[in-house]
Amino acid sequence: MNQGPARVVTDRRIELLLKMKASVLHLSSANYCWFEDPAKALCLKLVGTRSAAAPLTGLCDSSRCPQATHHLVHRSVWQTSADDGAVLLASPRGPAQEKDRLRAEHERSIQVREEIDTAAGKAG
Repeated sequence: MNQGPARVVTDRRIELLLKMKASVLHLSSANYCWFEDPAKALCLKLVGTRSAAAPLTGLCDSSRCPQATHHLVHRSVWQTSADDGAVLLASPRGPAQEKDRLRAEHERSIQVREEIDTAAGKAG
């Protein structure tokens, strides 16, 4: 079985690869944004532009953006969001339309938290 030419990976090559990725990586408390293709960035689509030098983190909807990733370090943010959503949904105050929006946000927080747990090998 031919596996092709052997590749020699040096520390310098690894350093160069990391530098290339570091230029597109943007860290936030709820996700990592791999801003490699501005045309795919949901935050830019929301404002109607396809090009920018950096993501618009204030408009980030990381649970829907294809360039965002969630990791164990982000779990507490999503857990807090789910907990807060449960409290607000349990409150008798607030119009029905707001409850619908809160329910969707609460479900999204739970889904992201469960995906983080699955990726980390944790039981939900």
